[in-house]
Amino acid sequence: MYRKPLWLVVVLSLASYWLARFWFPLRPFFNQIPLADIRTFTPSLLHGLAYAVWLCLLYGLYWLAYRQTKLAASPLPLWLIVGTAVLFAIPLLQTYPINANDIYRYVIRGRISSVYGQNPFVVPPNGINNDPFLPLAGEWAGATSPYGPLWELIAIAITTVSRDNLYLALVSFKLLGLAAHLASAALIWQLLAGRPAAQRSARTLLWAWNPALLLLFVVDAHNDALMLFWLLLGWWLAQRRSTAGFLVMMLAPLTKPIGLLPLPFFFLALWQRQPGARAQLRFLLLSVMGGVTAVALAFLPFGSPLDLMSRLQAEASGGASFSVSALILLAARFAGVSLTAAHLQGMTLLSLGILAAGFLWLLWLAWRERPSIRSAADIFAAYILTALNFRLWYTTWLFPWLLLEDGRGDTQKKERITHPSSLIPHPSFRLHAGLWLLLTTQLSVLIYGHLRVYVLGGDYFLAHLIGVPFVFILPLILAKWGGRE
Repeated sequence: MYRKPLWLVVVLSLASYWLARFWFPLRPFFNQIPLADIRTFTPSLLHGLAYAVWLCLLYGLYWLAYRQTKLAASPLPLWLIVGTAVLFAIPLLQTYPINANDIYRYVIRGRISSVYGQNPFVVPPNGINNDPFLPLAGEWAGATSPYGPLWELIAIAITTVSRDNLYLALVSFKLLGLAAHLASAALIWQLLAGRPAAQRSARTLLWAWNPALLLLFVVDAHNDALMLFWLLLGWWLAQRRSTAGFLVMMLAPLTKPIGLLPLPFFFLALWQRQPGARAQLRFLLLSVMGGVTAVALAFLPFGSPLDLMSRLQAEASGGASFSVSALILLAARFAGVSLTAAHLQGMTLLSLGILAAGFLWLLWLAWRERPSIRSAADIFAAYILTALNFRLWYTTWLFPWLLLEDGRGDTQKKERITHPSSLIPHPSFRLHAGLWLLLTTQLSVLIYGHLRVYVLGGDYFLAHLIGVPFVFILPLILAKWGGRE
């Protein structure tokens, strides 16, 4: 099975991506109202099953490519890995964003400033009632931006160029997602320098050719790709210049606020690395002053960051869906509990309390010089498990750090003295679980969509009862069953 030539695996994968281009075409549907989704293109249980088979086929070919690359006598060079990813992405640039239509809000919120001169952190899309694209804002028409000012500045730049050309704007955001994805692949390659050549190629391929990432970053154009790029770029730069690297990492939360979560761990790792108390104080002061300056400059066109903080607070406590918390609340309702706003607030506080406790524990481990890239993966995982709302793209946050866990991108004090493999647990189980998580999350749309509608009679509790264990528990079982790399 693993002896299939790599070129054949690539050709079959490319054919599968071109199938998506014709199955879910962007051009005929890009300005359709209401917006389309996966059920628009797969309008029956049988069609949904075909989509699941297609996804699993893509993942199977991807895994074959990884195995072939890892065992190859001559490892793939970076240019070939990235070039092949570009080939895969070409048809995806013309594929409709089937599983997330946030890209339309990127366009509309960018136009709030570029066309109308308003502040997207204050004025929601429906605050501009004469915009021709307002009907495409969907359920978020009344919501202000939940993203960082750097992202909004990028959206302003794109919509300034595209103006009223919606198709051009959509493709531009897709190209941005692709560029960030490919640049991250190159950074992962650099951060894996010093590893065995075959493993370095294989791990980079796991990022660049991952079907879930290509669907999320190119098809759906999610800005998580850019947020992760800043973190990876900063961590790579920090291996040479600690302060400059950390300041680059601060661009991540200015793109998407969730990028703030791993920063304390990276800061602590870099601070501990400084040669002496004076250097540590210098790093602290420069990081604080640089961070404050970056925030002030990024928010300068928009005013106070308090508007964004208020928006994020409202989103964090505004209902629960597709998550462990949502399952608990739905189970309580099924048991006859009449859920009120107080119950939701209580669940919010409980979730935040658990996340805070996990954060403090991980911070203590980081103080004891636990590798920061491992803590980055863990804090993102903790957020995913405790958040009231779960979305497909959340799973991408863990993946680069799982790929790098036993690499040489985290050379802290102990690791200079002792070989890293003796200090960092073998990552196979965690990496395999992360790979499965990306797949089960992509497949979960069929549970909450097709299975719920066509089999479960629209019952959200039953859908969550199946979907939550499928997404969060099944990857652990499959990773354990799959064994080591």
